[in-house]
Amino acid sequence: MNKNEWIDLANEYGTPLYVYDRAKIEEKYLKLTSAFKGKDVRFFYACKALGNLNILKVVKNTGCGLDTVSINEVKLGLKAGFEATNIIFTPNCVAFDEIKEAVELGVHINIDNISILEQFGNFYQNNYPVIVRFNPHIMAGGNYNISTGHIDSKFGISIHQLRHVLRVVKTLNINVEGIHMHTGSEIKDMEVFLQGLEVMLSIAREFPNIKILDLGSGSRYHIKTMRRKQTSIN
Repeated sequence: MNKNEWIDLANEYGTPLYVYDRAKIEEKYLKLTSAFKGKDVRFFYACKALGNLNILKVVKNTGCGLDTVSINEVKLGLKAGFEATNIIFTPNCVAFDEIKEAVELGVHINIDNISILEQFGNFYQNNYPVIVRFNPHIMAGGNYNISTGHIDSKFGISIHQLRHVLRVVKTLNINVEGIHMHTGSEIKDMEVFLQGLEVMLSIAREFPNIKILDLGSGSRYHIKTMRRKQTSIN
């Protein structure tokens, strides 16, 4: 668009005015999917980045899934047309009633603390699959405020509590369909991703029936690797 077109839009709709390029969104998504062509990889857009309903509809039409952090974001995604099976709910410090509501809506549930995991197991046992979020104890991100995988972060269950998690899962017969981690945003060091992946693969060996490896985000993209068939990871 040229300068006059921007001025015309501002005059028509007023300022401040935010304009989003649909073609650019679709182009970036195609670039991502092309990079992993032939691989069992899926991408999920983080709703918290921009929850504009029209933008969500554009994202949905590309074939992308949706990552949400609140029950209202889940509902917004459903309103935008996302199938429940294409939505992952990754809350932090929410009441168990919100978890139950997400189960009723049929989305993927990502649990990030042992207390909620125990409540979930006592209530659902193996009747509803869950993803477990681990804290890899990796410092990464553009700054401390957007680093979510370090030892002092409130996000995720410490990898040093893995044995505790395994006991809870076994005792309560919880169906763990995947594991998740998220080290931070605006990451520019590729080694951080490789380090995180090594942690994930190490943990994955303890859950032989999982279908999902959720690699979290780290730059401008929210990346999910999903295995829809029941396979074990070697």
